[in-house]
This record gives sequence, structure tokens and C-alpha cells, in this order.
Amino acid sequence: MIKRALTMMLPLGLALGGTVAQAVPQIPEDSGWSGHVNLGVGVGSSESNMLASIGPADLGDDTISSLDEDAGSEDFALPFVQFELSYTLGETRTQFYLANQGGEFLNFDMETTLEAHAGVRQAISGIGRFDFSLLSTTIPTDVWEDPYQTGVARDDTERTNTGIRWAWDGIMDSNFGVEFSAKEIEIDDERAGESLALTDDERRMLRREGNVNRFNVAYNWTINEHHSLTPVLGYADFDLDGDAMAEDGLALHLKHMYNPGGRWRLASMIAYEDLESDDTNPIYGDEAETESFGVSATFFYDNPLGLEKWTANLSASYFDEDSNIDFYDASFGMVSIGLFRRFD
Repeated sequence: MIKRALTMMLPLGLALGGTVAQAVPQIPEDSGWSGHVNLGVGVGSSESNMLASIGPADLGDDTISSLDEDAGSEDFALPFVQFELSYTLGETRTQFYLANQGGEFLNFDMETTLEAHAGVRQAISGIGRFDFSLLSTTIPTDVWEDPYQTGVARDDTERTNTGIRWAWDGIMDSNFGVEFSAKEIEIDDERAGESLALTDDERRMLRREGNVNRFNVAYNWTINEHHSLTPVLGYADFDLDGDAMAEDGLALHLKHMYNPGGRWRLASMIAYEDLESDDTNPIYGDEAETESFGVSATFFYDNPLGLEKWTANLSASYFDEDSNIDFYDASFGMVSIGLFRRFD
């Protein structure tokens, strides 16, 4: 099902510092405040039969004519603010932080991609760095109350995510890291299938609320002074209330950072996810099988126009999701530009 899509925010987790993203960033040895902010705007195009909007940006048609048609294309523009504010206790290597951060790479349609995190990080010599945070939706995301309603304008309703995230990076002074997140999805008015001639049990199979659990194992590999690479092997479990909507399977990411020295850097990522459902969809009479593929690249340039401590960033992203049930096919593309400033 259309449960994953490319993040609409810049992949700043790919590290403005010049290395590939780590699940837990380095913690300063000195006490005090630090943080960063990124201000920008993105423009793009979205195709989705399930998603209505995020913030002011419309991402799907409110009216469809049949349950067999491909999603229509919607153009959008979306401003964004991404930030982190943290305070470090240098003696204990403890850091408290509040941030809105990008989530998983292929999850936009079912999990809100930009999330507020309130958490604590801890570095322990010889053991590694730990991160625990509570997370919640930051930008209102709307889905259709009944995405299968045809011939009339569909009503939208808000979807929210709440949960926890835990990560351990630099395990026992190695390059390995692990990350686990557990989120609960809630939809204000879940009416999937109410417009169709289905039984109550069949309608319940289409419910999109429930839990999403992800577990990732990463290896941060510094190839040389210019190139860093991080392969990520993950497992995703969409344990949703609707058995026909529940899926699980393998996720693969590959992140690369190129830093030639000087004022510019290039971060890129490719991602693949293969999920399957164990139960038959009551509308289409088949078990859903979904393959998702996404790519992203971000160019960073320090001190643009003489602005010290600022970094310009230009990002391009594309996502495609292919389901054996055509109604759930989706695609998404965006180009965004922003200005990043670190405070320390």
C-alpha cells in the first residue's frame, strides 16, 4: 500500500560536518548551548490516491472516478523550518535536546516525515553514544477519510504519529550503530471503505491506524579523507489495525558523502523497501506487495555571498512506489533550497 514516500525535507542528517550521517551525533566535551536552524522552500509534484495534504500543500486529488485509476498529479510549494536546540553537560557527556528532524527515507505516506523530538544523548567512553527521544508530528498531515469514495469530493482528516526512538552508535568503539523506533498512527476520522458494499469485517481490514516499528543496523565507513559511506540494513513492520493494510519486510539504504575539501560537499542516498501483506485486500482480492525506490542528493556550499557561519543547500529527491494493486501506486519528486546555520 502507499505507505512510504520520499521525505519532503532536506536530508540534513547526511551531515553538514562532512561525514555520512550517524544515528547519534558527536557530543561536545564542553558545557553549553548549541544547535542549528535550516530555512527553506521546496517545490515539486506528487501522485497519491491516499494522501490529501501536508500543511498548505495539496498532494492528491479530492475526487476520483474509479478504484482502478492511477493517481493524478499535484504540483506544490512548501516552506520549511528545521532546527535543533541542545544543552550539553561536558563533564558527564550528557546532552538534552529539542528538535524537529527528518524521519525514515521511504515513509512519507504513512508516517509523518518531519517529527518533533525531545530527548537526551549520552556518550560513554569505550561503549558508544546513546540517544533516547519522544517524538510527535510537527506539521499537520491530512489523509482522506474514505480514500475509496468515487464520483464526489472526498473529505480529508488529520493523521498524527507519536512514539519513541532509541539509538546506539559507535558500538564498543566500532563503526556499527543500531536504531529502533516505535510509532503509533492515529487518524481523526477513519472511514476507509464506508462508501463500498463491504461487510463490517471487510471494512475493518482497511483501517490505517496502528503501530509502525523499525529496526536498522548501520556501518559508518570512512573510505578516505574525501569519501564516506554508510550502508543500512533495516526491517519495517507496519502492524496496522487493518489486516489487509498491515505489511512488513526489508529496507535497504546506502548513504554517501563526498567532501573534496574547501567550501562545498555533496551528500546522496538511495533507498529500497520491499513489503508484503499476509491478508487479502477485500476490494481487490489480492495480497498487497509493494516495492519502493528513492534517491536523494544535496549540495552544500559554505559562506554563500560572504555570509559567515551559513551554509546554502540545494536538494533534489525522487520516489517511486510500485504495488501489484495499481490504486496504491505513488510517486513524488521535489527540489528544495535552504540556508543552514549552526550555533555553538
